Amino acid sequence: REHGLATHGREVVLHLDSRHLGATIHIPSCASWEFPEFGVGQGAWNQHQGFRGTIGDLLEKCRSDVERNRGMYGEEAAPKFDAVLKHIDQMLQCGSGESEVPAVSLILRDPSGLCGVSADLLGCIAKDMKFERSLAEKMMLIPLGAPAPGEQLTTVEQIAELVRQAKFVVALTGAGISVESGITPFRNPSAGDKGSIWGTFNAAEMTVQNFNTDPKVTKAWWDMKRSLTCELRNAAPNPAHKFFSVLEQQGKLGAVVTQNIDSLHMKAGVSSQKVIELHGHMRGLICSDHKTPLNPQTFRSGDCTFSIPEENDDAIAAVYADDKVPLCPDCGCPLRTETVMFGQSMPLRAVDVACQAVDEADLLLVIGSTLIVQPANELPCIALRNGAPLVIINFDATQYDGYAKGLIRHKVGKFLGAVTEKLLDMPESLLPTATLRKPPKDMEKSQDPASLTQMRVAKEGSRCGKDMLVNTKACNMQFFCTAVSEPQGDFGLLEQSLVAMNAECPEIGKMIFSDGPDQLAVVASIPDVLASVLNCKDWLQEVSRAIGGNITQSTSTSGMLVVHASAESYPIKLKEPGITAAIRVLKDKGLFPVEDEEDDDWVFGDEDFPLC
Repeated sequence: REHGLATHGREVVLHLDSRHLGATIHIPSCASWEFPEFGVGQGAWNQHQGFRGTIGDLLEKCRSDVERNRGMYGEEAAPKFDAVLKHIDQMLQCGSGESEVPAVSLILRDPSGLCGVSADLLGCIAKDMKFERSLAEKMMLIPLGAPAPGEQLTTVEQIAELVRQAKFVVALTGAGISVESGITPFRNPSAGDKGSIWGTFNAAEMTVQNFNTDPKVTKAWWDMKRSLTCELRNAAPNPAHKFFSVLEQQGKLGAVVTQNIDSLHMKAGVSSQKVIELHGHMRGLICSDHKTPLNPQTFRSGDCTFSIPEENDDAIAAVYADDKVPLCPDCGCPLRTETVMFGQSMPLRAVDVACQAVDEADLLLVIGSTLIVQPANELPCIALRNGAPLVIINFDATQYDGYAKGLIRHKVGKFLGAVTEKLLDMPESLLPTATLRKPPKDMEKSQDPASLTQMRVAKEGSRCGKDMLVNTKACNMQFFCTAVSEPQGDFGLLEQSLVAMNAECPEIGKMIFSDGPDQLAVVASIPDVLASVLNCKDWLQEVSRAIGGNITQSTSTSGMLVVHASAESYPIKLKEPGITAAIRVLKDKGLFPVEDEEDDDWVFGDEDFPLC
């Protein structure tokens, strides 16, 4: 527990209303989530890419998903979709001052146990329980490429050679990298936080909520910052910081993602464009009522704009020289640094940029971090899943130690200083010839635009095929109609999408619609085993009667329909009536389920359409 390794899965139920739209939540990609009142959610294990943002953002995503799926079930189901959209809109538009605030539940089931609920939502938790992971869940949570016992790299020479081979190095640094520069760490888990910031000051009290409401906490917070500022003023970068400056000069450095607020990476010569500060910095000061990405929960209304920029050394020094809480000269609210406090949402853009950098890395170095704090403690898993080697340099254990290609238990400054010397001594002829990153073939990425488009088409087609398989089995159906967006009306891409779907559910008859700026493209495919049940040409002809267009390459088991755009014909508007016409054919032949009178939520119900 001390190092962030959840021993159990976690299931949480939150009761939410529009007052909570600005609160943040983090849902890992391995978790399932659902708004039961809407019948909207996503399954676990790669059914989604994970979510990090506000409750309002999550509801906007739900609205977008419902709108996209609305056309899949024809106009007869439209009122049910519209009712869901109306409920979501009420939630999004209703202000906190309304007398009746629409409420919804959010159910999270997370096998990793790492789902994050911000302090703003703690009062909304209706259920919070642990559960034992199944064997399958345990297997799914294991990162790829764990080294065999005894194979981990531990020497200066080994790490230097690994770095030499790398082309895009990303680092995640914590307080441990700056200890040798004289900076007191915030935590010291191995010694019960003795000799750390939180061993001296009460971390539990220092939330942004208490800072904004309790003068005693505001004063204590400033006492803590002043004690830290004295160290920062006298600190100089150590060889570990300078190591990344050398990597940047060699063209190897992708990014330094840091949890530190001491700015020592930039003092060591790393360009600011390469440094991603997850927890902010102490270079300047702002009014606590000045709303910024690093101060989202303001002291009052957020209308003040006062700040002391980092260039104004004299004004900043005067603030820290005093022993009182400094107040804004414009509005009288306390000043503060642009650093992340407890209970405060993370700067989402910085988090996204950090995730993107790690996603592109062919080597990830984790230095001086116990990987306790989210979301930094999930970044190593991104690298491991991509096949990028992980090197951890840390005295304290982490949950990723067993998966690290390199595991170092030495002082980071001395160790990386020696690695730097080895790198500089290597001849230029020893340049990397191949990437360290060895992902599975289906995870390889191409920068060619056409290849990227084909990859997105295949991914969307595969996902739709999986959804079809589950939904048709749940409803005892043999045929399915849906729309896809990635092909954008291109028949070549639409056929690729169909191939990806058929790979997932080859025994299902399908009619697929895709609209583009110039035309609506429709392809139909019926497996041979169903050829006697429905004729593909007849199916397309009924759709053509409803929306027009020309049928081409039509047989009893396959065919195409194209409707060209004109002044009277808009592809995007013809897609929904086309799907409705296709479903009508299925209903007339008894091939489409009718509404269950005992189940009012047949479109979204878990028993009928589990993935909608």
